[in-house]
Amino acid sequence: MSATAPRTSRARREAVSLTAWWAALTLTLWLLGHATGNPAGLAPSAASTAVLVALGETGDRARRRWKARRHPPGEVHASTGP
Repeated sequence: MSATAPRTSRARREAVSLTAWWAALTLTLWLLGHATGNPAGLAPSAASTAVLVALGETGDRARRRWKARRHPPGEVHASTGP
């Protein structure tokens, strides 16, 4: 197995995950628009959802980085145990 296999596998999982979230949220936003009497096309719904997904993923990545900086992996905390 090559050294890049885990990275490629992880990148593929992330891409599939983001695509699935984007598709589900696009459909939800599109259906909500129709349910509330403010229908928008599928393309505007997809664009809006892409912005929401990008903001959410950026926030999640920032949260994980912040947590990693505050609590390095080798550090033991009284509240979390060994």
